[in-house]
Amino acid sequence: MKVSMESKYKAVSVIWAIFGALFFAGAGVMFIMRGDMPQMPRADIAYIGFLVVGAIFVIIAVATYCMAGDKNAMIEENDERAKMISGMAGNPAFVIQTVLLCSALFLLCFMGYANAAVMITFMCLIAVSVFVYFILVWYYSKKM
Repeated sequence: MKVSMESKYKAVSVIWAIFGALFFAGAGVMFIMRGDMPQMPRADIAYIGFLVVGAIFVIIAVATYCMAGDKNAMIEENDERAKMISGMAGNPAFVIQTVLLCSALFLLCFMGYANAAVMITFMCLIAVSVFVYFILVWYYSKKM
């Protein structure tokens, strides 16, 4: 069963929207509990970072959903250009890596952390982005 490009774009936009909603929920919880979080150095402004990252994720979700309806952006599965595009497996991985690392940096700046937790977080994010990169390269190499 082939899945159309439009449904793939819509599925990805739903994932981005879910992450955006989670960040919005986290911002709400942090706003409510900002006086009760002594373990966080800057609990008074941490919710702002979560709001901004949630908004960025929702904007990405809306842009991805709008791309699903754009007929010029859709390429048929049996088209020769699809083979060329599928060879560019690094592009989605690069976007995911960039978004994850920038989000983490932004959030950690607003939370006031500059300790071992920051380094562990960045190492985990880099490991996830490398894992996603290798999975995408493997997937597109098998698809061709």
